[in-house]
Amino acid sequence: MNDTVRRLGQVTRGDAALVGQKAGMLGELRAAGFPVPDGFVLTVAAYVGAADDGEAGLARIREPVQAALAELGADDAYAVRSSAVDEDLTGGSFAGQYESVLDVRGLDEVLAAVRVCWDSAGSDRVAAYRRGRGLDGSGRMAVLVQRMVPADAAGVAFSANPVTGDRAEVVVSAVRGLGDRLVAGSVGAEEWVVRAEPHCRSDGAQVLTAAQARAVAELACQVERQCGVPQDIEWAIADGRIMLLQARPITALPEQLPEFKVAVPGGFWLRDPYLRRPWTPMQRSLLQEGLNQVNWRLFEYGLMHGFEYRDIGGWCYFRFVPLGARIAERIRDIVTAVAGGEPARVIERWHTEWQPDLAARVRAMRDRELPRLTDAALGEHLWAARELSTESNELHFRVGGASSFSWGTLGVTCAELLGWEPFQVLRLVVGMPGKTTEPGFRLAGLARMAAAKPAVRELLPSGEVGRTLAADQEFAAAFADYLSEYGTRTMGQDITKPTLAEQPELVLRLVEGQLTGEHDPEAALAALAESREQAYAEAVTGLPGPAADRLTEAVRLARRAYPVRDDSAFYTHVMLAVLRQGVLELGHRLTARGQLADPADAFLLELPEALDALRDGTDQRKLAERRRAEQAWASTHPGSPYYGEPPAQSSEQDSASWLGSLEATARHTIEIVLWVGRTASPVAQAQATPTGLRGLAASSGQYTGTARVILDETEFHRLRAGDVLVCPETNAQWSVLFGSVGALVTDTGSILSHPAIIAREYRVPAVVATGNATQLLRDGQLVTVDGDTGAVDFIES
Repeated sequence: MNDTVRRLGQVTRGDAALVGQKAGMLGELRAAGFPVPDGFVLTVAAYVGAADDGEAGLARIREPVQAALAELGADDAYAVRSSAVDEDLTGGSFAGQYESVLDVRGLDEVLAAVRVCWDSAGSDRVAAYRRGRGLDGSGRMAVLVQRMVPADAAGVAFSANPVTGDRAEVVVSAVRGLGDRLVAGSVGAEEWVVRAEPHCRSDGAQVLTAAQARAVAELACQVERQCGVPQDIEWAIADGRIMLLQARPITALPEQLPEFKVAVPGGFWLRDPYLRRPWTPMQRSLLQEGLNQVNWRLFEYGLMHGFEYRDIGGWCYFRFVPLGARIAERIRDIVTAVAGGEPARVIERWHTEWQPDLAARVRAMRDRELPRLTDAALGEHLWAARELSTESNELHFRVGGASSFSWGTLGVTCAELLGWEPFQVLRLVVGMPGKTTEPGFRLAGLARMAAAKPAVRELLPSGEVGRTLAADQEFAAAFADYLSEYGTRTMGQDITKPTLAEQPELVLRLVEGQLTGEHDPEAALAALAESREQAYAEAVTGLPGPAADRLTEAVRLARRAYPVRDDSAFYTHVMLAVLRQGVLELGHRLTARGQLADPADAFLLELPEALDALRDGTDQRKLAERRRAEQAWASTHPGSPYYGEPPAQSSEQDSASWLGSLEATARHTIEIVLWVGRTASPVAQAQATPTGLRGLAASSGQYTGTARVILDETEFHRLRAGDVLVCPETNAQWSVLFGSVGALVTDTGSILSHPAIIAREYRVPAVVATGNATQLLRDGQLVTVDGDTGAVDFIES
């Protein structure tokens, strides 16, 4: 060994100027007895003398590298990673900035991997990272070559909680196989928190046992004791042994947060499954009161009063509010309303009156130029937006209740006249045009336009929005129209997350994903229309005249009502985006005046607090900092999925007895209500099988493809054409993905849930209500989805 190559166990942090921080730390830990894979380091001297000389530079290091490999095992597999001099420092980790190349074999592959690491030192992203931290030049680069660890599981661990600063809490993240996917952010991880005992924060431990999580945590603590400061380590388990792959100080570790007391009200409370992060004070002040005021409209034709939303420990929870002694009165009200044709009138008013009026008012508010408004006018705009958001939610709930009753009427009619099950009934209505599929179909139109324009098609893979749009004016105009019409809405319930209009590069990627797909929207709609008519002909054939007339009317009403739930939801999400943009404008003004540190900190204030600050100049930075600490604590303490004891459920025998006590008209009406409850309620019916898992068959067909686990809208960019989309649940906004997915698997759902409806309209095989597919399946795994039987089989385990 010489100044060009050093054996790993012979270097320490004191040699960092020659071998880099990463190699120096690992060398010292290996010498101290830690389980660090053996290897060697190509020093900074090798980089300085050879990095800019191309093949000649590699030729000069060929002999010493060959000798080093011979000592370790020339034919073994190796991991080749950067070890820059200024990498892994307390003030800046450079995490993910430099390149690594895994599983290389032989001298030539190792040298090629060394070249990749050297080249990454001069990359644009490293230069930007360095500039952001006031560092000059491209830095000095050593390269670390170690024996490859064939990991069964791998991940990272923090010897102190990096979010809360809690020094008594170790956080462990784990994935199956190699850990590079986790570090790169391309796959979700199983999360453990280890204090006295390990606790898995994910829905079921699938990667690590509690004993393994405890052992990883102890390794992180041992490294901290050795180094003297809290550590961020990378680890891997192979053949039952834990190996240490990297260690560095935790950067920007916050002061330890205080404990926050959680007050739980009486009753049975469920954590909102559509919000995967704590509610911010701004979200709560904008939405909670209005939702509690108007959601009763959803249950006008149901045997429940409504929901109540509460903030519990920073998270949004809800409970069902029963009718109690008023149930007899509600039954009379429903029977009277139905006898008077009220559900059908509500649906017609939506189509002819409410929807056109709401669309115009929402569009006008969406298109306001907020930077031009005075402070007072901006405040008025936000209060008006809050009011219109509440109104749009009320309409959504009102027409949703009437729409559900119309489906239920068809369901009970088909059950009585034909003996049909719910999945057969849906054949009569599936694919009715509406806002659910419209954004996805319009996206397919953009893809067809791009395919016909060589300049656009050539630039799409680059993801460079400016260059791609500059290549063709017609495509640029169509793209802008798409973002205006469909991109200015939130993708979920969380107004802190960006809209599609704020992520044009993601929309371009979705367009690119459809170029290689086989989805034809017009053909799909035509096929669905044909299928509906075939189902109708099958249903009415052989029925006597009055029965056929009854079925025909039920089909007509259900088809008129079928798209309304999601059509109305479209406007509620546009209004959420309007609120988001208003809050960000408020944040920009407060930041420019030194009252907040960042525009996004406006979400940490309640609306009256933010508007008061805009009016009187109050410095809200300390309040925002305290609220940020509360949010961080809530993020790491999500609480129970539910609080309290669930109410007792009546048995089928009790329900039959109760229904039998009603007179005939009331009994028939309430049977419709109960059909809706059974069919539309989200369920989770996990059932493991020897070859995979089983759920509820939701959309016909079979497909074999690569699983891609997408936990929320922030991960849309990871989806590739032909992937099997695996997610907790979807909403109508996720339809933009369906033109390029091969199949769908969800944790929860029902045959009338959003994922099931969208999948059927795109003719994508789907299995819902698997319980925990997002935990059992991993990115890149090959699976077969059978939308007829509900089976999801592992082709590759």
